[in-house]
This record gives sequence, C-alpha cells and structure tokens, in this order.
Amino acid sequence: MIIRKTTLAVRSIICAALCAALARGAEIPVGLEGYQATVKPFFESYCIDCHGPDTSKGEMTLHALGSDLAAGKEMQQWEQILKKLASGEMPPEDESQPPYNERKAVVRWIEATLRDGIDKDKQRAPAPSARRLTNVEYQNTLRDLLGFELDVIDDLPADPEKFYHFNNTAELMRMGPEQLNRYLDIARRAMNSAIVDPMKPEVYRIRREWSSAGNDSGMAQDEVGVWGNSRNTAANGIGLRDFPTVGEYRIRMQASAIIPRGYVEVPLKLDMGTDPGRTETLFKTVATLQLTNSPDEPEVFEFRGRIENHPYAPVPSSKNGPLVDQMTLIPRVIYDDGTLNDGGHYANIRALAMPRAVINWMELEAPVTNVWPPQHHTAILFESPLRERDPDGYVREVFERFMSRAYRRPANADEVERFAEIYRLIRPGAGTFEQAIRETLAMVLISPQFLYHTESSPATNEHYAMAAKLSYFLWASMPDQELLDLAAEQQLNDPAVIEQQVLRLLADAKAQAFVENFTRQWLSIEKMKTVPINADLFPRFLYLVPIGETAGTEVPFLPTVRDYMMQETVGFVGELIRRNASVINVVDSDFAYLNERLAAHYGVEGVKGMKLRAVPIEPEHHLGGLLTQGSVLIGNGTGTAPHPIYRAVWLREAILGDKVAPPPAEVPALSDSAGESLEQAFSIAQLLAKHRTVEACNDCHARLDPWGIPFEDYNAIGRYQPKVPKDGTRVSRFDEKQHTDLDGYQAYLESINTVKVDSKARVPNGPEVDGMRELKDYLIENRQDDIAENVLRRLLSYGIGRELSYLDRTEVATLFDASKANDFRLRDMIVAICESDIFRETTPE
Repeated sequence: MIIRKTTLAVRSIICAALCAALARGAEIPVGLEGYQATVKPFFESYCIDCHGPDTSKGEMTLHALGSDLAAGKEMQQWEQILKKLASGEMPPEDESQPPYNERKAVVRWIEATLRDGIDKDKQRAPAPSARRLTNVEYQNTLRDLLGFELDVIDDLPADPEKFYHFNNTAELMRMGPEQLNRYLDIARRAMNSAIVDPMKPEVYRIRREWSSAGNDSGMAQDEVGVWGNSRNTAANGIGLRDFPTVGEYRIRMQASAIIPRGYVEVPLKLDMGTDPGRTETLFKTVATLQLTNSPDEPEVFEFRGRIENHPYAPVPSSKNGPLVDQMTLIPRVIYDDGTLNDGGHYANIRALAMPRAVINWMELEAPVTNVWPPQHHTAILFESPLRERDPDGYVREVFERFMSRAYRRPANADEVERFAEIYRLIRPGAGTFEQAIRETLAMVLISPQFLYHTESSPATNEHYAMAAKLSYFLWASMPDQELLDLAAEQQLNDPAVIEQQVLRLLADAKAQAFVENFTRQWLSIEKMKTVPINADLFPRFLYLVPIGETAGTEVPFLPTVRDYMMQETVGFVGELIRRNASVINVVDSDFAYLNERLAAHYGVEGVKGMKLRAVPIEPEHHLGGLLTQGSVLIGNGTGTAPHPIYRAVWLREAILGDKVAPPPAEVPALSDSAGESLEQAFSIAQLLAKHRTVEACNDCHARLDPWGIPFEDYNAIGRYQPKVPKDGTRVSRFDEKQHTDLDGYQAYLESINTVKVDSKARVPNGPEVDGMRELKDYLIENRQDDIAENVLRRLLSYGIGRELSYLDRTEVATLFDASKANDFRLRDMIVAICESDIFRETTPE
C-alpha cells in the first residue's frame, strides 16, 4: 500500500474548507495563494508518489511545479494535468480517489490561472515561422499556375511523416540545399513544357484496330490475374516508339462491354508506360472508366494528358540500330468481386463468364496542335502591341503577371525589376527569346515567395493572406481567380463572403486533395501499406505474381482490396463533409463507403460495381464509422493477428485526442515478455494479462488494454470474426488439392473456428464493454465531447499549419461551444474555423 504524504486529518480539513468555499460560490484564488491552499496539498495527497522526485511516471513530475503560470512557465504541462484531472484519468482508478469538490477546485484553479497566463503570454508570443509548400501543395500549385498537370512529387525528397500529425506545419516544412537543387531542375522542366517554340512541331500519330469477332476479341482475366497474352489483341495494347517526349497527348478509343447476367459494368483502366526488363513496371494511369454499352452500340472515348508524366525506356530501333524511346498504351479490365484468382481448375471458364471489354480501335496523337501555341503558352507570353513597340516593357509585363500569380499576391515594382535584370543577364547567352523567358521564370519558381506560404511575407496584406489560407486549407493549392479578385476588392474579412467561399471550395473537385491529405495524416492509415500480410493465412488477399523474376511480388497494375480500403476511409470522411453530418459518425454511422470488392470482403451483399459510394448497412454487417474499416484494422495489426495495443493507441490518439507516450526503452516487447509469439496468436487477451503482471508494464497497459481488446472482434485483415480456433490449433495454409478454392478454404476455417473471441474489457473509469458494438455505444454516450473536440483541433491545426498550444485554449473553446450547439456538423465546423480569429490572423510585419 502506498503511504501518502499528508495525514488524513489534514486532508479532511482541506476538504471541509474547499466544500464550504464552493458551497458559498466563492472562487478559489489564482496565483500563489490558491496554489498553496488548494493545489499543492492536492498534489501531495494524490500525485507526488508517482510524479515526484523519486518516481516520474509518464515523464511528468509535479513536485517542482510552481504557481507562476503567468510568466509562461511549464504551461503545456499544466494543460496536460488539467486534461487528465478533468477527464478523471488521474489519479488512476486503482489509487485513492479525491472527493469531487477537491478535484473540481484544482481544475478551476488551473483553468483560471491558465487564462490569466495565456492573456499575458499572447502579448509576447513569437511570430509564426515561415513554412514551405508540402510536396502535394507544390505539385498542385504548379498545376494551377501553369494550366496543366506535371507529375513531380516522385522527383522530390519525401515530406516528413509523424504519426497522427500533419506535415504542413512550420516545424516540419524546412528547406535544404538538396531540395533547392531539385526545385530548380523541376522548374526548368516545367517552363520547358509551358513555353513552346514558335514553329509548330511534327505530330506523332498511331492507330491500331482489332476484329470484334472471334476468340481473340475483347479482354479477359486469366488464372493469375494478368491479361491474356494472345498476340494481336487489344489486351496487348499499342506499342509506341520514337514519340515526342514533351507535350499534350490525345487518346481516342472505341469500346464496349460484354456484361454477363448478374453484372452491371466493365471497369476499364487505361495505362501508359514501360516495363523495362520485366523486373519493374513503370506505368501511370491515363483514365479509369465504367463501360456499360453493348458491342452493338460501341462508343468513342477521348482522354488527354501530358506525355512527360509517363515513363519510357530507350530500346534499339533494330538489331544494331540506334536507341529510340519506347512505351506501351494498354487497357486493363479491373473487375474484382473478391473471388479473383480463386485457384482450382475453373479459371479459364470463369474468365469467359466475367465482365469483359471489347476494344475496336485505339489511337494516340502527340503533341496536340489544334491551337498553336497552346493556351498554357499564350497565358504567359500573351499577345500585346508592347512586344514589338517596347520589348523591355513587354518583358516586365510578362514577369509582373506571372509573378503575381506565382506569389499569390500582386508583385511589386522592385520584385519585377529584379527579375528583369536577371533576364537581361540571361538573354545574350540564350538561343531564343523563349529560352531566356523560360530560364528567368524558372528562377521565379525557386524564389521564397513561390516556395513558401504567402502569409509569411510582410508584402502580403490580410486579404491575399486569407485567400491563400482558404485555398491551401481546402484545395492544397493556390487561390483561383475568384479568390484573388475578392482579395483585391478587400472582401475577405466579411464572414458571409468567407462562408460562401468555403462552401464553393468544398464543392469543387479540387477539395479531394484536402480530404485525402487531411484524412490520411490524421488517422495515420498510410502505415497499412507496410504491414506484411500473411499469405498463408489470408491467400489471395493481395494478388501476387506466380512465376518469373518477380514471383511473390504484388501484381503492379491491379487494384487490390487494400487499395480500396484506403479509398474507403478517405471517401467516408468526404461523405461526412458532403452530408454535413455530425463528427460523431467517425465512431458509428448508418452507412459504409464501399464498392463490390470491399462489400465482398466485409460480407455486405447486393453491392455491384467498382465505384465506391455510400451504402446503407445493417447491424449484422458489424460496420459503420472508422473503427471497423480495414485501413485502420490492418494498419494497426501484424498482418497475421490483430494487435489490441496498436489499435488502442490509434483509438486514443486519432479519435479521443489523447497523447500516448511511447513505451520506455527498458520495457520488453509484448511477445517477448509473454514468452509467446504474437505473430502466431489468434487471441492475445491472455498475453496482455501476463504482460500486466510485469510492474514496468502495468501502468500503461491498464490504460491501453481496455480500449484495444474490443477490437479483437476483427481479424488481421479487417474482417469481423466472432470465433477463433482453440488455443494450440495448427492452422493449415491454403492448398488447392485440399481446399479446391477459396470457398473451400473459408469452409475449412469456419470448421476450426470454434471458440468465441474474448473481447470483454472494462474501460478506465467506466463500465465493462463486450466487443466493438458496446465500445462504440460507450464512446458515443460518454466521450462525445472528447471526440468532437479532437476532430475540431485536428482540422484547425491542419488549416493553420501549426501545432496547437495552450495559447489557443480560448479560441478552441469558443469554436467547440459553437459547434456543439450545432450538433458538431462537420461542414459547418470547417466554415466556423475559417471565420475564426485564429485562422484569419496574419504574421506580424
């Protein structure tokens, strides 16, 4: 038993005094007086033994804390203490608990003293640091500035990643010499594509036609999930040689669908790229479409893109001939109902019974020269009488227009003159006028005014800063002309205008970049891609190459259920925004975001087609919200077994907004301390119980395990699994001779899954919950405010591009109260954030 530092008699006197004061409605004094009378005795009674000079659990010590919060000392730590006391997490429930009035008095003292300290700290708060564009923001900005898509992300160093944090913060968005060199290379490539030479180029054209009758027509999948390799079929696509490597291409294709009974479409993906040596596959997707028209009514489809975005490889033009560039344009059917490549002896028969595409002809031309020079060229080098009458004046006007768009605010005369001087230095050595302009504008694209966010520049007024903040928050790109016009008219301080613009931006297709970046980083679901799925236990979950040099690797061009799971989570959050639904839907919802492949995986019947969309669900589906989505469950598992600790950390960090400290270095891994292999366990509730017997592990696990154990209802690949094999059962891997096909293997697994999963746990300071359904009910009923505040704080942090601190407490509380009064509706929450003072504040000059 732990001996407390304060006698029971003293504690009784303190409690009596506090009760009397609170009963009279008296305020506990802030500052030293309140600290000495209220807080210090409380710490000594309930906290110092675990957070004092001898022990520092959770890396927190309280004995050295003073009362001088107004001086800005240790404010972050005080805020953590407040949260843990207010939530009841501390003191731990197995320790002596303070009376309600004692806890309330300390909470009120910390809140009041924090408010006083924040008011004084804000007066001396440092200006926000400048932050560069993230890689996604950079690519999108380049696209909207130039008027065409140029894939450049793969040419840049990867942005830093930090679980449950955003990479658009000033702390992470630093600039190094290597990045600047790469930015310059990309800028030169970009301007080489944007500004063309005056002479119209020769156009490369190629066309292939195929018979629409006979056994070689159309496309189908064979037994390994790759395309039939019969010669002279559309399945082999078109080989391209010696084509132009810069410019816009146009692809036209006449296609139709063979749709057997019970199917609704043929999903077709058009890829273009190369397969050098067949050791790696370098293709980029041109387009994906759903064919529904029959061969009796073939339709012509047209697609455009930039040929620079598609990888090519040099090959000999003949046996000893010179090297020429080679690439392949290839259509691929990507239909997948969850039984693709199911093994057995019926693959070829099954292929003929599946949806197929019929391609009558395909053609490609590049570059497109219907209008020459192209629009992206004339947007920079526009027609003007100045070009002949006053060449220097024309060049300045070109720079002023381009720089104002690149800087996201009007370029001033000094900035324009600086680049006019650079142009004058470059022009004598440049072969042509166009080349000199390309090189000068490439210098613009490596200037801080382009690479860094606009609000960090003293030359940016509040309206242009607001235009950029809105667009980078909701589009991850530069403002469009409407936002820039409103900034010029100084209307972006009007809440009604801001609301109208936020709703407009969210309704635009470019808002997908916000939804995707925010969701993936907030929920940390990218790690799902790194989890090694146990192919013996979960055959055909991923589609693997069966033979050759790349045997055992994933089929590179076929989307898998794992890919769709990533899209499911992003699409689900986007649907909540579109519906303006309550953020509490992140815990549970009456719909899931599925396509046919995902529905088959989760056991939801009646979903047809490969397009993801909102699908109503029933209780027996065991879905709804984020907690039961495959991206979360797989990303927080081992690939062989579920991992309740990983899942518990995810729940507390991503959904409840807690900060979970990493385990101390000296604490053994879960599997090591239990003496068993986690990777071979189907249920690890017993292993967790053993782990808690280790004193160094018990404190953390007591606060983690109860949140993770209800997730045991779902296996390592995100399927609901109410029963598991008996401990010690040896599970056979999939074998075609023994199990015939995947249905046979599933029947075998069901035959050995005889023990009900133990998913009961008593949540800290709460009741016992039995499984995921009861955990969701508990969270919605008891932790709704925590969930909503967490989503609010995540959106705000992402929107303003920095971590929130104790200085933001008041603004967060104001936004939270307004959101709560509006049922925590997600789209309204985003509007309120954009209208708030904290979002609109600009960097001091």
